[in-house]
Amino acid sequence: MGRYIARRLLVAIPTLLALSFLIFALVSAAPGDPAEEGARRISGREPTDEEIARFRDELRLNEPFVVQYGSWLKGALTGDLGTSFSSRRPVAQIIAERIPPTLELAATAFTLIVVLSLPLGILAAVFYRRWPDHLLRLVALAFASIPPFFFAYLLIIWLASNLRLLPVAGRQGFDSLIMPSIVLAIGPMAVISRLLRSSLLEVFGEDYVRTARSKGAGGVAVMLRHSLRNAAVPVVTVLGVFVGRLLEGVVITEFIFAWPGLGQLTFEAVHQRDYPMIQAVVLLIGTMYVMVNLLVDVSYGLLDPRIRLEATPERV
Repeated sequence: MGRYIARRLLVAIPTLLALSFLIFALVSAAPGDPAEEGARRISGREPTDEEIARFRDELRLNEPFVVQYGSWLKGALTGDLGTSFSSRRPVAQIIAERIPPTLELAATAFTLIVVLSLPLGILAAVFYRRWPDHLLRLVALAFASIPPFFFAYLLIIWLASNLRLLPVAGRQGFDSLIMPSIVLAIGPMAVISRLLRSSLLEVFGEDYVRTARSKGAGGVAVMLRHSLRNAAVPVVTVLGVFVGRLLEGVVITEFIFAWPGLGQLTFEAVHQRDYPMIQAVVLLIGTMYVMVNLLVDVSYGLLDPRIRLEATPERV
């Protein structure tokens, strides 16, 4: 297991380097002059040529692209992500303030996904081709088809405006966490519950499940000790993908609900053309995505002992 983790970490390093280069190149190729935009935000008026030139020297934009990328990468590795164009504060400090709200929202949504999809998937598999299975299929199809932003506005109109049960926006406590977490969780929950159903139905026909039943094992024991554990491998794979999508989906969701996290920060940075902030946030989300996939790969060996994570001998 240790060798496998070390190997995956070695693979992650060039992946992150390629990601950082792509992010820096795309942001640098964005239309507009970042020096002119930054000077305009600092002065609050149309900057003069001298102010633009001075700001360009400050940002080291006159240097070759490779030198700029090397300086930015060196700073990123040491925790120096530059200075925000809009607030003139260190980017790392602003991101550190926005990470806790986003993690709070993503963790709540992830908990909802797991807590709801597991019983729904098991229920659909147990009642295969009976009315609970058909009903859950229709519900899952409806939830998976609704765009998140549309569902968000439906919840706002129904729960906040009409019934006045929850706050419309902001981070004001647990009540304000309910609607955005539901919006993030409802689509993945529908997909994962259907995937778990299909995986369980496949496992139900395996020999070891029939053997356990023939030895007198109860239905709950067979489900927990044999069926569910082996059926979880493809579910964990998709669940890891959805964790990455949670980090992407918070941009729209946090904007709609005015949630002060990384998603809201990303939207503000794009709107204000704050290039250092955009580069840092996208790099952070990409790094989180790579780490989540590493954890998913490691979890395979814990769920299914038949999966060999250690290096296999080379074939001649």
